[in-house]
Amino acid sequence: MMLLTIAERYAEGRIDDLLDADHLAGVTPAAPRERLRGIVVGLTVVLVMAGAAFLGLPDAALIPLLPVVVIFVAVVVNRGRMPTAGQLTDLIIPR
Repeated sequence: MMLLTIAERYAEGRIDDLLDADHLAGVTPAAPRERLRGIVVGLTVVLVMAGAAFLGLPDAALIPLLPVVVIFVAVVVNRGRMPTAGQLTDLIIPR
């Protein structure tokens, strides 16, 4: 029933009013953790790349290693969900 209400209101364009206030009473909102995940990914990538440079990997090996490490760490931090092309672009060019 609640899903039907949400679908009908969404189809009508009532995005700000998908559910009534009584349905939302006592519900705690989800904590935003995207910034924390971004910081964890960034710090982990920096540590891995610094460790690889410290171990003496040549610069020619570090350059292709960077995107592999970024994608791998992003997938691990996001619990197996592969980032979309837009999310990967946002790592390079923030909007």
